[in-house]
Amino acid sequence: MRSSYTRGEKLRLAWLVAKAAKQSMAGDRNVDTIDPRLKRKVDQIQERAAERGKAEFNALQGQLAKARREAAAAKVTMRTSKGPDRAAARRTMYEREGAARRLERELRTYQ
Repeated sequence: MRSSYTRGEKLRLAWLVAKAAKQSMAGDRNVDTIDPRLKRKVDQIQERAAERGKAEFNALQGQLAKARREAAAAKVTMRTSKGPDRAAARRTMYEREGAARRLERELRTYQ
């Protein structure tokens, strides 16, 4: 599952990683010299980002289900219409199906 980091979290992670690298280079190469508090802070940031990513994934799934229902309803309307109403309903159907495809593409980035 894809995580969703804020700009501040990315900057904080970069700073923490740089600090951990500095601590690692300063110590013995056979011993873990990185402060456990740094590791804990990194883990907390990653957990928050993972939770946010999961929430975004769930929200996208809900929007996708709604978009698919709207596309199906527009298709039924198009099939039951005649004349100029059918052309307008076809355009609406294409718009709804396009929205559903965009949501599907975005959803694939989370998997």
